[in-house]
Amino acid sequence: MKSHASREGAACVTALPGDDIGRRDEMIFTEEERVDRIWDKENGVQLVNRHSFYYTNDMRREELDDLWVKEPEHMATASLAYNNGYYVGMDEIARHYVADREETLYGRLEPYCQADPRIEKCRDNLGLGASQMHTSTTPLIYIADDGKTAQYQGYQIGYQSIGKADGSADSYFEFGLIYADLVKENGQWKIWHLVLEHDHTVEAGTLYEDVPVLRPDSEDPLAGDYGIPTKQQTVYNPFFGWEYVYQDMPRPYSTYTETRSYGPGGELGKPYYERDKR
Repeated sequence: MKSHASREGAACVTALPGDDIGRRDEMIFTEEERVDRIWDKENGVQLVNRHSFYYTNDMRREELDDLWVKEPEHMATASLAYNNGYYVGMDEIARHYVADREETLYGRLEPYCQADPRIEKCRDNLGLGASQMHTSTTPLIYIADDGKTAQYQGYQIGYQSIGKADGSADSYFEFGLIYADLVKENGQWKIWHLVLEHDHTVEAGTLYEDVPVLRPDSEDPLAGDYGIPTKQQTVYNPFFGWEYVYQDMPRPYSTYTETRSYGPGGELGKPYYERDKR
């Protein structure tokens, strides 16, 4: 660790191994600025936590309205990614995240309505017989030196149980990494790029140790939730596990660049020999 000298009444960021120390030698913050950056980190983490709450409660339209970017230039380049690619632009994100999800929920409700005429096929009954939870844990977040953006990494642990009209249910535990580029709009952090990588699906009542490694040709029971992204590409392949997690995790950085982002122009999913050196 190397700590740099600072002017009176100010403190400089401490450089970490692997940082561009020459770049960070000039980063000097007053005590007030340091406090602001501490709150920026806290508010960034809480923003992703709120995503988890909205996601768990199927409040997807509300999530896009409340937590995601609103400035036109950011809306055009916003993205939501799964293992198989990126939905690009807020219109495409809403089509998949809200409209496709609603269609799925109505499809699951239909058998209940057929089995019991008293059950009305309406929005209030969406999610009947289902339960889910989505978390964001172990957060790692860095604020850019210019304070305009932030990068987040965490881990998702959750489950979903999809009930059926005959009283049975398909229940799974699910695990995966979560990445996000956050951008500040009017003084508030907003989600700009969100990546929901999926590691494993474990059927309830089975042992985790008995779950086979997901080979490239394996069928994951939750893969249908990804849909068909705008930009289809391999963002994450669970067969290789966390091969690139060290390269993908956030690090101290000066300002936003597309190559280092978690958007469709970034390096997630690329083999090491196609990546720029960090």
